[in-house]
Amino acid sequence: MLEYLTVFLYPLPSWLYPLSSTLFHLSMKLVFTLGPASEELTLIQSMCQVADGFRLNVAHLTLAGLQQWLNKLAVIFQDQHQVLPVILDLQGAKMRIGQYPSLNQIPEHIRLFLGDISESASDLPVPHSDLFRVLQVGDILSLNDDRLKIQVTDVATDEAKAKVLVNGEITSGKGINRVEHPVPFKEVVDRDQAAINLGLNYPFVEFACSFILDGTESILLRPFTQDRKLIAKIERPESMAFLQQIDRNFDELWLCRGDLGAQAGLKALGKLQSEFVAQFDQFSKPKLIAGQVLEYMTHFPTPTRSEVVHLYDIQKIGFDGLVLSDETAIGQYPQKVVEFLADFFHTKSGS
Repeated sequence: MLEYLTVFLYPLPSWLYPLSSTLFHLSMKLVFTLGPASEELTLIQSMCQVADGFRLNVAHLTLAGLQQWLNKLAVIFQDQHQVLPVILDLQGAKMRIGQYPSLNQIPEHIRLFLGDISESASDLPVPHSDLFRVLQVGDILSLNDDRLKIQVTDVATDEAKAKVLVNGEITSGKGINRVEHPVPFKEVVDRDQAAINLGLNYPFVEFACSFILDGTESILLRPFTQDRKLIAKIERPESMAFLQQIDRNFDELWLCRGDLGAQAGLKALGKLQSEFVAQFDQFSKPKLIAGQVLEYMTHFPTPTRSEVVHLYDIQKIGFDGLVLSDETAIGQYPQKVVEFLADFFHTKSGS
């Protein structure tokens, strides 16, 4: 396997020449999620000139697909004489549905069952036995970052029935969890173990874990991830009471507003972010923000004025960096995103 490579500045692609005097003066750490929109070699090479790291969402990749990405990045790093961290985002306590038709709306009444695949819109596969062990009538489940909400009306062994409270679009692999009492993290699932074992073959791989509650999750994870960097994703309102413990037990903290907003409700999100920021002076580890940072650029080539102001604000209040998801993984303008951030966060020499 490739040894860790020494980093040095590589000649810039032509579209970055206007920024060449400012490049590598980042004041914010930038992590780009890779996906179908960012598979092109030249785009990844351009991203390497601006990014401080890449993220791969294990939940959306087969083991073979994950290996293809890691091999591809290893070759790019070798060719560019520049190595960046690649963060494998593990499932942790986060649950996702299995293979399911892509729909703009689901039926008003739906059956959830323990399984991996369904071709019927009325039958939703959930490959997590832990969920069915704790489900109760009346539980509200949030799906796809709160775009859908369903309420459990009947529970049986390895299946449940539910009615739709809020309808919306859904595709395979989208998140699902109980709104008030997410299923606890009690073991590293086989899928995560396999991804970790694969990732350890690449010296640039680091790990992030979803739905961290109190920091004790590191006790389960460290024996698997060994000495690699371990990132805590803050996605539960309950975790605000344990932030200092999480900071002690993990190497970096990400405030992930997608699932956090789904779990707490959008009205509570601003207050929760403020609670997180209020503890900055007590943290010893870097803290990054994620979740619709430049959501508009998923569909359009420029950000909104509100997003630009938001970037200024999160830098000013002390966040150490940001993580982009859909913007670079499935968006229509990933290169425009890279160009904009390179311009926004780099300060001209001597200014």
